[in-house]
Amino acid sequence: MYLADGGGGSIAPSAPDFSGTRTLRIEPSAIPGALAAFREAFDRVEAKVTALDGLEVPEWAKDPVSGEAATDFTARTNGGGADSAIACLRGYQEQLRRAIESLETAQEGYLRTEGTNHAMWGKRDQG
Repeated sequence: MYLADGGGGSIAPSAPDFSGTRTLRIEPSAIPGALAAFREAFDRVEAKVTALDGLEVPEWAKDPVSGEAATDFTARTNGGGADSAIACLRGYQEQLRRAIESLETAQEGYLRTEGTNHAMWGKRDQG
């Protein structure tokens, strides 16, 4: 009924208008703090993904309308479609994982060359 046709006059959601690789530049001395923030964000997103994976959507009134609503709600949350909430969260989780790996690699490089004095990272030989 209403859900099948877009909810009675609602506009279908548009796709995100961004694409391509994004670059984040961080001052070397800020790497430890950024790494901590990205790890915290990853852990929080991971908890949401786990919760959403286990979400069960019942047919509230056990009638055709609530059955349709439950089916559509499931598809939009954890149904696995490209625009479902779970797919978006997993994509974000993967971006966070890659950012963490990049920051860890950068941190390891600075630790090898400049030691543990984070305040001095990237500031040697700059006159």
